[in-house]
Amino acid sequence: MPKRIPVTVVTGFLGAGKTTLLRSLLKTSERRLAVIVNEFGDIGLDGDLIRTCGFCSEEEDLSERLVELNNGCLCCTVQDDFLPTMDHLLFKKSDLDGILIETSGLALPRPLLDALNWPEIRSKVYLNAVVTVVDGIALSLGSPVSDLFAIEKQREADKNLDHLTPINDLFANQLRSADLVLITRSDLLSKSIIDKVKAEISHLVKNSSYILPVSKGIINPDLVLGFKHNDCLGENNTLLIHDHDHDHD
Repeated sequence: MPKRIPVTVVTGFLGAGKTTLLRSLLKTSERRLAVIVNEFGDIGLDGDLIRTCGFCSEEEDLSERLVELNNGCLCCTVQDDFLPTMDHLLFKKSDLDGILIETSGLALPRPLLDALNWPEIRSKVYLNAVVTVVDGIALSLGSPVSDLFAIEKQREADKNLDHLTPINDLFANQLRSADLVLITRSDLLSKSIIDKVKAEISHLVKNSSYILPVSKGIINPDLVLGFKHNDCLGENNTLLIHDHDHDHD
């Protein structure tokens, strides 16, 4: 029976640091990964940042490892975009070690997670983890986003958006779905501020989730890509792996 490929979903608002995290994972993980990018507002920029990080050799067809979706927020176009994209990646690349999905900052995680359970999908892949990336500086200043104008501009640009979820509700939804929450730009924050940010969001995450500060997207790839059973967070955040038998609500 062919092996099922792990899928890691990366959520978070525009500008929170999702693409920076993906670049770091692609450059340091030593895994054969494919990437689906859904930041349609900055699709060229994000795609270029991924494309130029060197994760794909010159001999390979990059289109078999990187797919950019610019038809709108993936949670609203999951039927039209997600299934064909997964078919494309899985048909072309049976030797993948994993798939990374960077969602739009406006995405509700639930529709995408439900799609991973479709019969034609779940026989080939499984959900490794949901990672929510949050802007530490913005949160320290009392907002889940650093640039509300940019978020509203992105919302207006998506003609297929079928939900008008308030920013705070969308943020809470992203946190509730997360196995791992990464607080970015932590190098610019004091320990006391980081602790305060953790405390402010801890009531929004599941009891089984972890909250970790990161800087410039640098993190042990096993913390994001290596979720397994019966292991836990090690000393100095060197290992983060735990039982994954729970719902993503």
